[in-house]
Amino acid sequence: MDAVVVDTNVILAAKGMSEQAWPECVVACQERLDEIIEESEKVVIDDKWIILREYIDYLEDDDSTTDPRNGGSFLEWFIRNRENSEQCIQVPITPSEDGTSFEELPEAFSPFDSDDHKFIAVAVVYEDVYQQKATILQSVDSQWYGSRNLFIENGLIVEFICEENIRHLHERREKRRHPKMD
Repeated sequence: MDAVVVDTNVILAAKGMSEQAWPECVVACQERLDEIIEESEKVVIDDKWIILREYIDYLEDDDSTTDPRNGGSFLEWFIRNRENSEQCIQVPITPSEDGTSFEELPEAFSPFDSDDHKFIAVAVVYEDVYQQKATILQSVDSQWYGSRNLFIENGLIVEFICEENIRHLHERREKRRHPKMD
C-alpha cells in the first residue's frame, strides 16, 4: 500500500479524543499513523486543504498536538510534509454548487454524512489521476463499516483499523435502529 486517505477520526482516536474508541483502538491508530511516517506511505488530501483544515480545526484546542505517544507526531509530520510530493499528494476536488458535497463523489455515497464526502471524493480522484488506489483509513465510524459492500462495489478500499471496535459500534447502532419485534 503506498497511498492512504486518513479520515480525521483516526487521528482523533490516536490522540484519545474519541469516546467510542476502545483503548486497543487508540493504540492501533497510533501504530498505524506511525507506520505511515516510517514506511513513507503517501497521504492523499485535496488541493484546497479542506481535509488539512479539518485536522487542524479538531486538534487546535488540544495542547498535546506534538506528543508522539498520542498521534501528535503524525500531525506534526504531516503539516511539515504537506507540500512534499514524496509524502503528500494533493488532488483536485470540486465542491458541489450547494457546497454540501463534491462533484467527484459517486452518487451511491450521497446519503453518507456530508463531512465524510471529501475523503471518498479524494480517493476517487486519486485513482482517476494516478491509476492506483488509495486506501481510506477508518477507525470508529460505524456507518462506514455498515457500508463495506458499497465500498467494494464501487472499487474503493477501506482499512478498518479497529475492526472489532467498529463492528461492535455498528451492531449496537443497528439494534437501536431496528429493534427486534417480539
